[in-house]
Amino acid sequence: MSTDDTLRAAEHALILNQPLDEKKQLPGPVVEAVQDILQGRYTKVLRESSPIFTTIDEPAIKALIASGDIDALVDQQLAKSDNDFITLATGIACLNAFVQTNWTGPLLDWSVSELLTHTKDADEKIHTHCLTSLSADGEPVYHLTQRLGLLAAAKRILLHVRGKLSTASFWAMRAVFIQQQLLDDHTASLQQLLFDLADECDFKEADLRIRLDLELGLICSYFGKDKETYEKLQSAQAVSGFQWSMTGRLGRRTKHQTFDVTQLVLLAESKGEEEKREEAQRPEFVELQDDTLLDNVAFTKNEQNDEEESKRKGNLRIIDQCLLLAFCLNIKNTNPEHGLTSEEMKPYVARVLENANNWMVHTMALLHKTRLEAHKSRTVERSALQLQALVDQIKVEDSTVEERMAYFYDLLLPSKWDMERELAKRFVSLGVLRTAVDIFERLEMWEEVVSCYQLLEQPTKAKQVLQRLMDETPDSPKLLCILGDVEQDPELWQKAWEVSGHRFARAMRTLGAHYYRQQKFEESIECYQKALAINPLFEGSWYVLGCAGMQVEQWEVSLRAFQRVVALDNEQAEAWNNLSSIYIHLDRKPDAFLALKQATKLKFDNWRMWQNLLIVACDVGQFSDAIWAMQRVVELRWDKVREDAVDTQVLQMLVDNVIQNWKDAFERDGVRLAKHVQRLLEEVILTRITNSPEIWRIVAKFYIWQQRYTDALEASVKGYRAVMHDARIETDQQVFDRVATLAMETVDMYETMGDKEQDGKPVCADWKYQSRLILKGLMGRVREVFEDTDTYERLKDRLDDLKRA
Repeated sequence: MSTDDTLRAAEHALILNQPLDEKKQLPGPVVEAVQDILQGRYTKVLRESSPIFTTIDEPAIKALIASGDIDALVDQQLAKSDNDFITLATGIACLNAFVQTNWTGPLLDWSVSELLTHTKDADEKIHTHCLTSLSADGEPVYHLTQRLGLLAAAKRILLHVRGKLSTASFWAMRAVFIQQQLLDDHTASLQQLLFDLADECDFKEADLRIRLDLELGLICSYFGKDKETYEKLQSAQAVSGFQWSMTGRLGRRTKHQTFDVTQLVLLAESKGEEEKREEAQRPEFVELQDDTLLDNVAFTKNEQNDEEESKRKGNLRIIDQCLLLAFCLNIKNTNPEHGLTSEEMKPYVARVLENANNWMVHTMALLHKTRLEAHKSRTVERSALQLQALVDQIKVEDSTVEERMAYFYDLLLPSKWDMERELAKRFVSLGVLRTAVDIFERLEMWEEVVSCYQLLEQPTKAKQVLQRLMDETPDSPKLLCILGDVEQDPELWQKAWEVSGHRFARAMRTLGAHYYRQQKFEESIECYQKALAINPLFEGSWYVLGCAGMQVEQWEVSLRAFQRVVALDNEQAEAWNNLSSIYIHLDRKPDAFLALKQATKLKFDNWRMWQNLLIVACDVGQFSDAIWAMQRVVELRWDKVREDAVDTQVLQMLVDNVIQNWKDAFERDGVRLAKHVQRLLEEVILTRITNSPEIWRIVAKFYIWQQRYTDALEASVKGYRAVMHDARIETDQQVFDRVATLAMETVDMYETMGDKEQDGKPVCADWKYQSRLILKGLMGRVREVFEDTDTYERLKDRLDDLKRA
């Protein structure tokens, strides 16, 4: 076996957290480094095995103490390193030690400065330097993150060996994703780098492909790319051979329930069952203290449930449990916050908790459980206590570093400060505001502190806190923005922008929103363009920019803005609708048609979007889509507005398209849509709306083209009957004139169709008699009021013509 193959086996062991195969002949330093990393001895790797940290000369140490520039130090040391695998191992040890510090625990007892200089002299400067170097696209790093130098070094090292070793890009992707999670918001530059690094990973081995697809799915989920998330998770599941399905089985949820009802259950089975480790440590589990509700569903004892018990409770591979939790997260992201969504997520969590064989997987499942229970009165207390236990466990050495880190990257676990922030927000929802304020103040999350004081109706206290902080750090862009939010002072947002060197995008986003509310659209556009030039991942900012552009008719600005919105979120129906309006103004109606088709797919019950599609489809000759659009408009509106749900001009156009055989956008004959038009008229419109003479007139015209003369005459008569009982005929001349016109049109239809033969007999043998009845009846009703009008004279003349005929 070649050296490359043996080193590749060592790389794979590091990703899969599996012991090295003793049969493979590997160099002693490689074996030692791999074993140390797998067993969580990162400190030993960095202090004893790594040439990068063990060979730093005195001038480099002095330069680091003076500047805190750990990036320059690492670059200098990398230039001396000639062992790519040990370099990779060093990067992994740095990354894992950073994660252990800020995510998993237990806490380390040394600082970055002690690691590099054997003193604490450089800690503050290294931290300050890393706050700048690790920020991206104007988004700052959380300032209380510990040992930032480890992440800075890890990223530098792993990007250095990128392309030299088969798994280096994968580890670099992990490091960059950790960096992204330190920032206030998503960033375009890191997102692109993550996807570039993922593309460089070309794994053939099944276990590695599962990890890659799963972690890439979690990255997509983090950035809100739900479709791509699901595709990656499905790919990982297919490679794993993991089978699961959601179904319903009889069971009970409460202690005193006397009957069984169908309960959601997830049946799952791994392809290769992993041996269950009974001795494995588990996080603290808070029991449910409730006299009614069962902690888990009690499934009915019957043959089917007994047969499926192994699928309900049987052991699963740990990686498959990670997959289930990822699918659970995807359900949350792709559905509204609703009780039904929570009910659908519960079986995923319950299935993992049946036999969570890993400490961190169990932690993630419990976190999901606390979130699902947070809004139920019977479980809200346990939810808060369980979340508190999860926050506290990072300081407790109740499981090994190896156990905590083994599957960390395959779970989207929040950092320790995010967990504490979530706990504080839980206290806010319970009304325990003082405790929440204490947590937020300790975490120095001043925006949340201000929000809590406002909830406590102490705005003065909020301003005092901010003023104290401003006295300490007067040039903090973030604090200036928060103070601007409190006082609604645009000068403070502008100052935040200036002191940041035009890099703090949040200041311009907030100022742009302020100007938009003030209807200063030109200024709003300018602010949003500056903000989005720094960080273009803000879908909401692009949307408001597009709206501002539409207000001042800057169509090209609006076009680009809404195109970016739908690129970031392809399911933003309102953006597609606005995009279509812009295309119409730019005389790009085919593009407007396509945009509206997408909008109506997403907002299937929005009649306004369907109405827009109806008009544009007719304009571009897409008559089949126009027919469907009219059907949707009628279905959505008829019960509220009746005949106004039908645009008779467009309906006339759809009928004329068939009768006159117009060519559509693809040069196809209009007559091919005859059956669709007939269905629209008979099954959609006339089954709901029967009191519109204009619709009956259009229907009659269509029936004449079909040579259905009896139906045409009947439609014309129904059109007249729809208005003949209007009481205003006898008082309002305009109404009388309109009804008289319809009466004479109906008489003309009798005269035209009456003598025609259909099915071997006349359409209406007594058409003259029926015509005279119509005219006499109308004239009799209005004689005393409108006898001297021109319309009455026309009716009289028409009646005389019939008598002479």
